Amino acid sequence: MPKLNPLLQQIDKELHRYLAFDNTKRIQEHLLKYAEETVSDIVPNISVTDLDIINHIASHSEIRIKELVATVYFPQGTVSKIVNRLVKKNLLKKYHRSDNKKDVYLKLTANGQIIAKLHKKYHEKENQKLNELGANFSDTDLQKLAEMLRKINELREN
Repeated sequence: MPKLNPLLQQIDKELHRYLAFDNTKRIQEHLLKYAEETVSDIVPNISVTDLDIINHIASHSEIRIKELVATVYFPQGTVSKIVNRLVKKNLLKKYHRSDNKKDVYLKLTANGQIIAKLHKKYHEKENQKLNELGANFSDTDLQKLAEMLRKINELREN
């Protein structure tokens, strides 16, 4: 087996570290800090994948489950399980439109909208930190990094 270039080895190590990092507790703490009483008991039981699904639904006035599956990186079965869990937590509502009884549509409940707003605030703060970090690098550096990460993902997918 050929030995990996030391710089590529370092990049691989950092990608594994990034992948392994679980920020669930940090996000839950942020949500709890700003949560209204109506959702504070739900927050400790919300996962990052739950929040990803909530975020995708929040960005649409209405969305069909099959459209949701096409926009996230989870398989159909996983999305269905997450959606059902969020319905039980009263964060999502499933419904049929009067003009389309076949497809199942999703929308956030009032509690789901509260969680979505709190989650959005969390990401606004994180984006600010990332922008501050990115300011230390040239656009060319960032373009090269983005291109390399895209190509790494393509290698993994093929």
